[in-house]
Amino acid sequence: MSSHQKSYKYTLQIIADILSFENSTDALKQKMVSNAIDWEQFVFVASDFLVLTTCYCRLKEKQLLEYIPKELELYLEEITGINRNRNITLLNEIKSIATIFNQNKINYVFLKGAAYLVKNHFEDFGERMLGDIDVLVQESQINESYQLLLNHNYKSTKQGISAKYFNNKHLPRLQSDVNLAAVEIHNKVLLNPYKGYLEVTDILNTKETVQQIFVPSDKHLLSHSILNFQANDSGHLFSRISMRSIYDLLILNRKYNYNFEEIYKGSYFRKYFSIAKIFFSDFNNHKSNSFINTLFLLKLKHPWLKKIIDGFITKFVFFKTLLTTRIWHFIHNKNYRKDIIKAYGKNSRLNKA
Repeated sequence: MSSHQKSYKYTLQIIADILSFENSTDALKQKMVSNAIDWEQFVFVASDFLVLTTCYCRLKEKQLLEYIPKELELYLEEITGINRNRNITLLNEIKSIATIFNQNKINYVFLKGAAYLVKNHFEDFGERMLGDIDVLVQESQINESYQLLLNHNYKSTKQGISAKYFNNKHLPRLQSDVNLAAVEIHNKVLLNPYKGYLEVTDILNTKETVQQIFVPSDKHLLSHSILNFQANDSGHLFSRISMRSIYDLLILNRKYNYNFEEIYKGSYFRKYFSIAKIFFSDFNNHKSNSFINTLFLLKLKHPWLKKIIDGFITKFVFFKTLLTTRIWHFIHNKNYRKDIIKAYGKNSRLNKA
């Protein structure tokens, strides 16, 4: 194993040690004082996993900031401050959307990071990095809610051919020249149903209200943290790990001490917890899948193997989708056929230019 490859796995473990509530803080401190950490690699990997500001807040909470380079501490403090201010702005935008929907009796809940922000689950407002504002809306009101935001400084973005004709969980993204974050209005939370989890009616029927803002129950937040990564982001398919979603779980588990083994069953969950257990003592009570863990570690150790395996999976899924769905849609749907031919002609002209 090259030093770079070893460093990457080691850096993943450092990030897990920082985020964890069970991994040894003393052992982490020893690693920090021994100068065994590649801090440049740490910043790169933590940024890639969208947990850099989370790491800063956790290091501060564990009173370990004095053991990182001073220049890095100042940098992390600065970007966490920027993220904190951004999240405060996002929360105000969430409140504005909630007011619009409440006044028009829209049945909705905010999802993912927006819900965590509203429910104030984090010690520091700068802790969690957010992207878009995601809102789940009752199917019969989704067009009405979309139009309401169009009437309030939001503009629809262009939709790709695939999202236009095939299974998609939200309407075209809304952006604004006035507001900071883009908004996605969902009619479902998973691209494909998974064994009765995260049914829209269940989420909306058990929703909670925080300062007149509707959010899912914590149980649904937990399920969504896992399945959004495993199903929507193909974490299950490619045997990947998500430090951000794991930390979301740890935050809620710290408050409620859930028995994940009893609540969450099925391959998506088993695979998720099995890989998480490699780095986090918080999941020691979970069973490991030796095949999945070996595959994950092999791909981590050999980037060339990861490229081959992931490339094969990507091609397999593409051709399976093409042969089972796209061809028949091309034959039977005139509008889809026109859009494909138009897009192909455009690409051909660009190639000749």
